[in-house]
Amino acid sequence: MVSPIIRRIPANATCRFGVSRAFGAIVAACAVVVLTGCVSTGSGKMGLDFGEVLAKEQQVFFVNGERAALRRYYNDSYDIKLYGQKKVMELEVKGAMMMVANVAEVPGATLITLDVPEMNCSHVYHVYSVSGTQSSKWQNSYRSCEGPLSFNVANGQWTARQTVKPAVGKPYMLVYQDGNLYTRALEVSKPRPPAKPRPKAAPKAAAAKPAAPVADAVNLDDVSAPAAAANLDEIDAPPPGKINTSGLKADTASEVKMKDEK
Repeated sequence: MVSPIIRRIPANATCRFGVSRAFGAIVAACAVVVLTGCVSTGSGKMGLDFGEVLAKEQQVFFVNGERAALRRYYNDSYDIKLYGQKKVMELEVKGAMMMVANVAEVPGATLITLDVPEMNCSHVYHVYSVSGTQSSKWQNSYRSCEGPLSFNVANGQWTARQTVKPAVGKPYMLVYQDGNLYTRALEVSKPRPPAKPRPKAAPKAAAAKPAAPVADAVNLDDVSAPAAAANLDEIDAPPPGKINTSGLKADTASEVKMKDEK
């Protein structure tokens, strides 16, 4: 007698199983073709480089002569891939817009400054430092809403300074030296009083001639116009040479999480 259990198995079961295996093989093959971000883990196995598949490059730049890229994900999160170091810096900053405003090579490190505009401020800066396979970020965000910072490297120092007087607070500059980042206040030029107008003197009368009649009123067109008042928004340029950071407290920095990515 045939077992009831065996009797319940459909006659075309083998065919269905074969179709399922074939379908799975097709899906796997398609996945291999579509996902081009596969990398070797070094143990003979293949892993998926999710950043290469899911992220979109926003900007490409160089760190120590090696390619690097700012990458954006669908949820407005970002990271920076350092191709030379085979590392990825996980950025905790999010925004609908983000750009690399400045990359500077300084002794012992590379400084990467990101500009992340906000609704009420056109320029909000975040400064990162990369040294080998280590990275750190200064916890402050540096706002310059009225205009962008001006960047420079001289005498082994990196500086970023405001050139337009802020509506709130004092103007400032950033100074990086010996692994530390300092914020230094800048002074605003004091207005100068306008020069007093001086009317032209009446011409002297000739000695042989009788006394000249009373001179007409001074022609207002001949009076020099008063000098324009100094621009109240003008910021004093820092002194030439190396910026003195003595007496300044270094801004606080924290380590940035780095992950391996081939």
